[in-house]
Amino acid sequence: MVLILMFIFGLSPFNRTFSKVRSTKKQPAPLLTPRAVHPMGSGGNGHTETPGEWYIGQPPSNPKPGAPILLFVQGLNSTAQMWWEDNDMYETALQHGYQTAFLQLYDASGTSADMWDNGRLLADKIKDIHRYFGNRPLAIIAHSKGGVDAQTALVYYGAWPYVTNVITLSTPHHGSQLADLAYSAWAGWLAKLLGKQGDGTYSMQTAYMESFRQATDRRQEAYYNRFDTMGGHDWGRWFSSTWFGGLYLSQYGESDGVVTVASSRLPYGHEIAIGAWDHFKIRTGITFPYFEPIIAETANMPLTVKKYHEKASGESSEVSHWIHGGPLSPGDNPISVTVEDHVKRLRLDVLTTDQLSAIYWISPDGRQINAEAASEKTTIGIFKGAIHHGLELNHPEPGTWTLHVNADQKDAYLLVSHFLSDAHLTFWKNMSVVAHEKEKAKQFTCQFSANESSIDLQSLKVTYRIVKEKSATVTEALNAIVKSRSKHDIILDDPDAIYNITADIEGLTQAGYPFKRTIVETH
Repeated sequence: MVLILMFIFGLSPFNRTFSKVRSTKKQPAPLLTPRAVHPMGSGGNGHTETPGEWYIGQPPSNPKPGAPILLFVQGLNSTAQMWWEDNDMYETALQHGYQTAFLQLYDASGTSADMWDNGRLLADKIKDIHRYFGNRPLAIIAHSKGGVDAQTALVYYGAWPYVTNVITLSTPHHGSQLADLAYSAWAGWLAKLLGKQGDGTYSMQTAYMESFRQATDRRQEAYYNRFDTMGGHDWGRWFSSTWFGGLYLSQYGESDGVVTVASSRLPYGHEIAIGAWDHFKIRTGITFPYFEPIIAETANMPLTVKKYHEKASGESSEVSHWIHGGPLSPGDNPISVTVEDHVKRLRLDVLTTDQLSAIYWISPDGRQINAEAASEKTTIGIFKGAIHHGLELNHPEPGTWTLHVNADQKDAYLLVSHFLSDAHLTFWKNMSVVAHEKEKAKQFTCQFSANESSIDLQSLKVTYRIVKEKSATVTEALNAIVKSRSKHDIILDDPDAIYNITADIEGLTQAGYPFKRTIVETH
């Protein structure tokens, strides 16, 4: 593995070739065109740009013959400036002879938009940019949700004839479980304060994207353009926001701290590389050597269409998180955290909108312990603007720990804890459409299993908090007693609605200590 990493990052021919054109000279920013549309809204993510404005990169001094125009598309809650401010992607493309263009989507105005609004806007501007450059074809480089917006523009709004191919950099083609978390019962307080329950976040829920995939992947237009994908498996710096995003997403496989590797893959796309990049780094010039040869040679590459396959029914995963959240009052706020026996390590991420003035532990035996929290503000993605407070306990004694957080003003928090423990709980789930009271409905079927040497499976109780569509409140709370190896079903009346299901599990270990975990699902 070490030799492979040395080859990729130290001895690779990519690095030798592209290092020659790196420059310390700062390139001028792209020029803003006068074409624009009116903003869609205001408030939410701190941006005040005008959607529809687009920028022309500086003409390259060494233009690459026959190359397409590179159109860069930003992701959720971002702006076009992300490609050249604190980022060398624009400079790298320019120095390699590419004419570039950049576009402000609706997210740049302050409110995140879904793929339908952004896709329609992007399709219109693709046609404008194509005409402006003398009908030269475009190649799209899209970061994160921008890849979904780009595919929507091509497939649903007729922009496919103007584009040769699309490169997606950590695009959640199957949604992000962090979006599911933002709409969960426990995250509502914080997400509402941050303004992060917008249309863009809502559309990135895994259930929404599953429906999008089923509809889109069956359309002929989905295969008219070549899609090449890249993903990352690095979480970033220790205790950074992407690191904790990666910790939460670890139950779903490898990720870059925002999007899982599995979600970055398109069923009929061509995977270029999965590298040691976090969600920030994958959009920088470091990845340009990997996709540039594909852009240069796309015209001579045959399009290989893969057959669309239905998603297999039934999935299982290990449950290793406990989640909680709610309002914070000015002053001291105690939060109880249940720790079972034989926990090797407990890591917590406490998200708030403002910095906390103090944070400390009270152990089960009454001792006050310095929490030694590492704090960082999130500048990208689902929980942009949140302050992450990272904490860790190694071999904590079992019992009820109390985390005291001091807030200077009214706030809200989301607590995500990860247990490295001997208590292994596995959750199996399946969603189907059934007949219910002479109408169609969704049936959510689930089953829990555990290593019974650690967990008393007969003691487990599950409370389901169900939120339908964009409701700000829990629409239904259901209790279920888990019997050994038994399944139970939850009927969701509307088969066309998106339901966010938060399942809080509690019980006892075989030694008699309380045990708690949380699952967040969308269906």
